Amino acid sequence: MARRCEVTGRGTASGNNVSHSHIKTRRTWKVNLIKKRIFLEDENRWVTVRLSTRALRTLRKKGIKAAIKDNGGSLGVLAPKKYAGIQKPAPKA
Repeated sequence: MARRCEVTGRGTASGNNVSHSHIKTRRTWKVNLIKKRIFLEDENRWVTVRLSTRALRTLRKKGIKAAIKDNGGSLGVLAPKKYAGIQKPAPKA
């Protein structure tokens, strides 16, 4: 599983360590991810989301659906895992 926040999409960043003598070596900054159970009131169910601690602050302020929408994500993150990626069949006419 990728180290990526499901709400904001933020992932591992890379750059340089710069020493006192300005020698540059590559390094990575990993996102501080946690698993959090969140209750969706309109659907009356719990969902488990893997999100960054920064996104957790945003959720407390805006709510989960508004936070995902503002960051350009899809609400498919909130789908139950057994239904993720499954499309409903088109109705027969």
